[in-house]
Amino acid sequence: MTTYYVSGTGNDSNNGLKEGAAFRSLGKAVYEMKTGDTLYVMNGTYDKGAMLFNKNGSPDNWTTIKAYPGATPKIQTTGSGILVFSSSYVRIEGLDIEGNRENITLDYALQQKDNLNNPLTNASGIEVKAWTNSQGVGGTNPHHIVITGNTVRNFSGAGMGFTNTDYITVEKNIVSGNAWYSPWGTQGISALRSFNYDNNTTDYRMIFRDNIVYDNQSLVPWHERGIITEGHGIMLDTTTKTTNSVPYSGKTLVANNIVYNNGSSGIEAFKATNVDIVNNTVYQNSRVLTNSGEIGVSYSDNVRVYNNIMYANDNQNANLIKFSTDVTFDRNLVYNSNLFQASDNLKATGLQNILGKDPQFVDAAKGNFALKTGSAAIDAGSNLFNGISTNTPQDGDGNGTALIDIGAYEAPRSTISAPEIQVLNGTVDIADGSTNAISFGDVVAGNTLTKTFTIKNTGTATLNLSNLKLPDGFSLVGTLPTSVAANGSTAITVALNTTTPGTYSGSFTLNNNDTNESPFDFAISGIVKPVPAPEIQVLNGTVDIADGSTTAISFGDVVAGNTLTKTFTIKNTGTAALNLSNLKLPDGFSLVGTLPTSVAANASTAITVALNTTTPGTYSGSFTLNNNDTNESPFDFAISGIVKPVPAPETQVLNGTVGNDTFITKLNNGNDIITDFGGVGTSSNPSAAVIAKVDTLQFIGAGLTARNLQLTQNGNNLEVTFEDVANTKVTLQNFQLQNLDNLVASTTRPAIGNIQFDGEASVTKSFDVINANSTQPYISTANSVTFLNDLNNNISGFYNSNDVINGQGGNDTINGSGGDDLLRGGTGNDLLIGGQGNDTLVGGMGADSFLYDINAAFNSAAVGIDTIADFNHSQGDKIILDKTTFNAINSVVGTGFSNASDFQITSLGAVSNAVIVYDPMTGQLLYNQNGSAAGFGTGGQFAKLTGAPTLTASDFIVQA
Repeated sequence: MTTYYVSGTGNDSNNGLKEGAAFRSLGKAVYEMKTGDTLYVMNGTYDKGAMLFNKNGSPDNWTTIKAYPGATPKIQTTGSGILVFSSSYVRIEGLDIEGNRENITLDYALQQKDNLNNPLTNASGIEVKAWTNSQGVGGTNPHHIVITGNTVRNFSGAGMGFTNTDYITVEKNIVSGNAWYSPWGTQGISALRSFNYDNNTTDYRMIFRDNIVYDNQSLVPWHERGIITEGHGIMLDTTTKTTNSVPYSGKTLVANNIVYNNGSSGIEAFKATNVDIVNNTVYQNSRVLTNSGEIGVSYSDNVRVYNNIMYANDNQNANLIKFSTDVTFDRNLVYNSNLFQASDNLKATGLQNILGKDPQFVDAAKGNFALKTGSAAIDAGSNLFNGISTNTPQDGDGNGTALIDIGAYEAPRSTISAPEIQVLNGTVDIADGSTNAISFGDVVAGNTLTKTFTIKNTGTATLNLSNLKLPDGFSLVGTLPTSVAANGSTAITVALNTTTPGTYSGSFTLNNNDTNESPFDFAISGIVKPVPAPEIQVLNGTVDIADGSTTAISFGDVVAGNTLTKTFTIKNTGTAALNLSNLKLPDGFSLVGTLPTSVAANASTAITVALNTTTPGTYSGSFTLNNNDTNESPFDFAISGIVKPVPAPETQVLNGTVGNDTFITKLNNGNDIITDFGGVGTSSNPSAAVIAKVDTLQFIGAGLTARNLQLTQNGNNLEVTFEDVANTKVTLQNFQLQNLDNLVASTTRPAIGNIQFDGEASVTKSFDVINANSTQPYISTANSVTFLNDLNNNISGFYNSNDVINGQGGNDTINGSGGDDLLRGGTGNDLLIGGQGNDTLVGGMGADSFLYDINAAFNSAAVGIDTIADFNHSQGDKIILDKTTFNAINSVVGTGFSNASDFQITSLGAVSNAVIVYDPMTGQLLYNQNGSAAGFGTGGQFAKLTGAPTLTASDFIVQA
């Protein structure tokens, strides 16, 4: 066995066999080494590392590279540090190895993420693996490797990596600032896969012990997945099986390590088996991958995690158990975490982890994780691993019994008796100085609100209590105990004064003789709410009405005999039910319907007031409503309205014998009678003689539009009126409906026509009249007004066209097809089909039917929401529902609903069990497809009946 020396003052031309003849470079020195040789590295800085290749020794024949006694050599390199390839019985000890990571930027590393062979981003500190050439031929797998007492820092790749190895001991090393920029997905310390050197299942064959591992993280995506997945402190990576998929039979120990501030888990067992993770301190890891936990166990089996301190980073996971079996976390201390799982078996019992207690490190910010006196981790561990952990149990709490502590450090024996205060809110530990207020909750004024706190003394001497100070509004119930015996507890109850509503908060402060927690203080808070009370608000549309207002809300004016109403919204913005009663209205005004008796908190209702328009005059006075809002009852305000006399009709007789006459009719013009009016006729290409005789009605005034046009054949006369327009009428004597028309311009003549409507500069093709003997199936002009004849028409409008189709006499079937159509049945027993769009359906005289059938399951877009303007039960009107569209209907085909539960009249449609629901207040007709479930499922509103007429089941027909 030969001993070699390398020195910062040496020379590679030396033989290296003594201190004065040392080599200069590590590469030269390692090249000269044979199996079993020792290389002492003397003081100096070395700018290149070295590779130990194919040095396979024996238990008595170790190959060693170590620092010269008393020396502190430094390897500072832009490449890798020490590489051990296909070698065994190798020991690396006492070296300070620093990489080039601080001279590389993240931007550069991300640009190079696909360059897997860039030494600047992939260099490792110490790497141990089997050598493989470019043809895939490899050397022996490394085994019996000891890496001890080294400092490895600032490598872009792994700090320490072990691949396809067995019998590895990694201890007493400091590994920091590594793995940042490699696309290979590296860690601080990692073991990737293993092999079975022998079948020893009793002893630990892989040991990671007494290391300090911090600030290692991965900031570049792993090249195989394109995302960041690595950057753990210590990782057992796929050690379940060997390279040849043979199960790995060895045991692994991870013990007494300090692991903090790493990018992912502090300690990660991934696809590992037979692992003991014991007496480690893991602190605020998972800084990049925030859900990884302090200790993670994934896809692993038979993992025991005992006596560890897991101090999470900002209330993140303390641990993570994922797709693993036979995993146990016991006798661990968990702090600052919102998630901890003690076993893969969620029903596991008897596990004694300490949750929510600060371990009280001496100075974690400076890397001092020793325990302060009084720490909950002292003497709290399991003795199951005594002799395996390097800790020797001490009597750290001074109670006469020596038990092992939780964490990497064992506190010394305590000989001083001292109290130790702990305050609990229920079972939850309260941190001294906490500013996150303990909430008492809220209560209505006049009721009781208290909270009881438990004061524990976990120390070895009596805990003395005094001078409890509480915020304004809080008081102590009873008296304050003056002392608590060692290992004893007491309870104190604090009450919130609920006399005056408000929010109360401040500090609970308790003096005591715990030297490092006196006074013990934390924030508390509570809310006293006012006694619930209603609060009335009345709205005119969206405008708030002031109680007592003398500025009258005007209903407007109306001609006698017409309707004049106004709806007011009553809101309850309070916290209790608003009761309504005794509505008083001025003479001439009346309530439509009934007065609601109450309005729930944060709800509203509507009331409609009508002005009696029988007698002309000006009406005014006070709207007065009694209620239980103590400062606004009665709620009153002024209202007014005007009823105007019916204008006296004026009749004028005009003559159209000249030809091409224009008769101007203004709003409220009375009744004009025209003789010898010249019509366009039934031809789309009238003769010159006809054109010479064509007369035109010009209407001027609001509402005198084609949409409102009404044409009524009364004997030989044609009456021209407008819907909802009074005192404006033209009678064309001895004139047939089919002769009235407007024609667009042709190549030989301009546009001609019989009617020019309000707002039109000239005659347009705004309406169309079907000839008296026509049976055409479709209207002729889209987005226009069409008048049918007196036959039994079966006619459809255009898709995506807003058509107006007016029936006359006969039993018509009118289908609006697509668009927002207006269909008027006229006289006769008509069938109206709105089709797609939001249509208005006016049945007119006779027994009319309104059909809903889209030949498919209900779809709101296809059905629309129609307005049925004049549903009349007494005339025999019916609403026809097809079961293909309304497929939730259970009733058989026929009039009414054979299954009574299919139909309900209620204003609570969304919670009704019925399939078809009619709201008697709003007139809404609803399809409740999902029955008793919340909402309407795939259904919804499909119609609204104007005036909300009374409906019964017999007003419906169910068809197949």
